[in-house]
Amino acid sequence: MPYTPDLFAAADGSPSVLHSFDRAFESWKSAAVAADRLQRDSTLQVYADMWGAFTEWCVGQSPQVTLEALTEQDLEHFLEFRRAKKNIELSPRYTWRLLSLVDRVLTRHAFDTQQPKNESAAEYIKHSDDIRRANISERPALDYLDADQARRLVTYVSAVRPGAGERRLVSSWQELRNLTAAAMHLGAGLTPGDLRELPLTAPVVAGGRWKGVPWKLKVPGNGNRPARETPIAPWAGQVLRHWLTARADAGLRTTPHPDGKGGSIGPFLFPGRSGQQWGKMAHYEAIKQVMESSGVDDPDSGSGGAFRLRHTFALRQLRRKRSVEDVARWMGIANLEEMDRYRGVLEGYEEAA
Repeated sequence: MPYTPDLFAAADGSPSVLHSFDRAFESWKSAAVAADRLQRDSTLQVYADMWGAFTEWCVGQSPQVTLEALTEQDLEHFLEFRRAKKNIELSPRYTWRLLSLVDRVLTRHAFDTQQPKNESAAEYIKHSDDIRRANISERPALDYLDADQARRLVTYVSAVRPGAGERRLVSSWQELRNLTAAAMHLGAGLTPGDLRELPLTAPVVAGGRWKGVPWKLKVPGNGNRPARETPIAPWAGQVLRHWLTARADAGLRTTPHPDGKGGSIGPFLFPGRSGQQWGKMAHYEAIKQVMESSGVDDPDSGSGGAFRLRHTFALRQLRRKRSVEDVARWMGIANLEEMDRYRGVLEGYEEAA
């Protein structure tokens, strides 16, 4: 039966526990949808059903299990209950998905309540080899630029900045935005969602090695990831400085505007037309066009241009002996096991400029 809060309307015990579970899930879901991380109604329903089963078990315990007091032992008991109820062995992949949902909602709950996060779900995954590796083993092969492709793209994008040896002029601010966005994916390891959500205040110039050149970005948090800072490759910082100047010259919005829900959004570092947030498909097509124009596009690529560049960022940093922990933090990756996918190709990866 699909989960709805009405299933527990007459539940015994304090209603505040149930309300806390429902409110935390709805907050996480809203943030994930707003960040384009959840799009299909079928996926939303799967997560709602998972969370509903978890909620039902927690509020049915005596005493009730709260989000703040949840332990690894509670999670083990819940999983045993699910196995017995379904009369099947839960696959590592399904268990990972369920526990990851719990962990993401706990992250959002901590953000909303301004309390320390309950790490029980994250710790449970960490201590279970089969569960921890289930998500990694089922991912497609890593898609990235080889060293020659990376050099070619860096040269192509960098040619638009003042002072370039053979400078190439752009026809519009949109074209320069697209090129700079590609530079941020390759030079700072951003996801598409990261880039489209960046505020105008994200670039950090103070404390850098070169005057006026941004050297790191402040990436805001969302329902799944905490806020973080990530360094910008020097060549990409030069391109970003040029974009900031061109953005100002184009008169693009520098103040927030209403979001239609009683709040405000922006101003965005990389806006769409009229200053609104850059659309997901428009951004996808823009990055694809930059890669095609630079001569590094791969029609058989399955991960999309931005993620190919993000993976290349990770490989470049690891090749330069940056620690796995640092690179994971810069990329917003909480589970270090996800970095294993890069180790498999790192040994044969040649350093690029």
